[in-house]
Amino acid sequence: MIERTPSLDEAQLESLLERAVAGADAARTLESTAVSPSLRTQLEARVKEGQYAKERLVLAHLRLVPAVASSYAGRLPFMDLVQEGNVGLVRAADSYDPAHGTFAAYAHRWVRRSIVRAVAAAEQASAAQSGPTPEQTLMRRRVRQAVARLDAVEARVLEMRFGLLDGTTHTLDEISRRLGVAKEHVAQILESALARLRDVVSPAPLAA
Repeated sequence: MIERTPSLDEAQLESLLERAVAGADAARTLESTAVSPSLRTQLEARVKEGQYAKERLVLAHLRLVPAVASSYAGRLPFMDLVQEGNVGLVRAADSYDPAHGTFAAYAHRWVRRSIVRAVAAAEQASAAQSGPTPEQTLMRRRVRQAVARLDAVEARVLEMRFGLLDGTTHTLDEISRRLGVAKEHVAQILESALARLRDVVSPAPLAA
């Protein structure tokens, strides 16, 4: 994937950044302001364009991740480091603003921050206990099974709300802005995801 992803020239990069920022602004407007149907259609289109632009930015900067991860090799499995770095890269695309400087430098900081946090959390957990109890192992397996049954949007909302990826939790407003959907819809998605989790983690007793 990294090798097949073409780099961006300055004009392409600037265009993607403008569309990503415009999409974020449009999402905030939809969340906080009552608008006409025609304007809503325009703003929703900008939100979608912004999401596409963010995906392109992430793909074009994937090369940053293994470069940063190599500095922490040996402290976690390398692919775990890369995965954590990818999380940071996605968050950089979600939160970028021109005031932060160049996107490459901003993304580098986010990638490094995400990896450092994961390494620190792993080292702290290792120092606190020698390993999970059988009950913890069973619970983790059930949670993984439950999350696997969720669709992509439900899983993403759950990960952001409870910090399942990097330990950072987000409010419904933050999730709404980042995903470009109404806060009320985020709450509905979260409620549905939690209900499905409860069904798997704490299944109802069978009828006699």
